[in-house]
Amino acid sequence: MTVARRRTFACPVDVTLSLIHGKWKPMILWLLSTRHHRFSDFQAAMPQVAHKVLSQQLRQLEADGLICRTVRDARRQHMDYRLTEFGRSLRPALNALAAWGKVHHRVLGAEYGAPASEGG
Repeated sequence: MTVARRRTFACPVDVTLSLIHGKWKPMILWLLSTRHHRFSDFQAAMPQVAHKVLSQQLRQLEADGLICRTVRDARRQHMDYRLTEFGRSLRPALNALAAWGKVHHRVLGAEYGAPASEGG
């Protein structure tokens, strides 16, 4: 895990953020919290992210032990990404962040693509 290189943190939140910092990592983890995804699934869900950046973020999450990659079709180089047990332990934190966003998104002037039945 890359976080092991750093041993001193300002607080427990800093420990967590050291693993999930980056513009796209929380969204990648959120998408993986319900099912596995292929690279193309991430690109469809996050069209704003550059291919190179997405690849880097996935590699970092894998190096930190939060996600794993399995070969779906070796000839076509299709990979599936899923949360590891360690990554699944972040679900409560991700759910709390999502709940906060659902409650406060209008105060922030933010919109998101969630269906109205989910509080959008």
